[in-house]
Parts: sequence; C-alpha cells; structure tokens
Amino acid sequence: AQFFRYIDWLLTVPLLMIEFYLILSAVTKVPSGVFWRLLGGTVVMLSFGYAGEVGLMNAKVAFFPSMAAWFFIIWEIFKGEASRINAGLANVHVQKAYKYMLILVTVGWAIYPSLRAS
Repeated sequence: AQFFRYIDWLLTVPLLMIEFYLILSAVTKVPSGVFWRLLGGTVVMLSFGYAGEVGLMNAKVAFFPSMAAWFFIIWEIFKGEASRINAGLANVHVQKAYKYMLILVTVGWAIYPSLRAS
C-alpha cells in the first residue's frame, strides 16, 4: 500500500507544483529554473519520505532532508522566484489562480498529517 501511495504522489505532487510554473508561463516568460526547482524539490521530498517510511533508511534521518525539501518548495512558491514573478504580473486572473493554488497547497499539506493519523 505504501508503494502505491508513493507512486501516486510521485505523479500528482510534482504535477501540482509544476502547475505554478504553467500558470505563470501562460502569460509571461518564466525561467526554466523555476520548473526544475519545483520538480526537484518534490522528488527529493518524496524520495526521502519513502526511504524513511519503508525502512531504506532511518525514518528520523530521512525526515530532515524531506522536510528541508518541503520548506524549499514552500519558500519558492511564497517568497522565491515564482512568487516574485507572480507579484510582478498585471494579469489579475493569474494572480488569483496563483493565490488559490497557494491556499490549496498550504491547507492541504497542513491537514494531511492529521488525516493520516486517524
């Protein structure tokens, strides 16, 4: 079950993060580094999470690089280059879509651990 959950996440979480890049790319030129940072951060986060959960490495040790990648992703979309590009756009619809994506990611990722614990 863990394996399939992580396969699902390996497909859906990077796609969710890449949506930030795609939303911005619809109206302005976005450096490819934004795409690769979002994709790379999610792959690192999920890889260490999986390694810790299935015992490929100590779960407490895997927790730290996984959380570092999570903080990096959150920083990129809230304060990093992706956020700065969004703030500089005149297109209200893109800014609104970006804001809703931020809320979705923040709330969804904040409540998920409590859902999983039950």
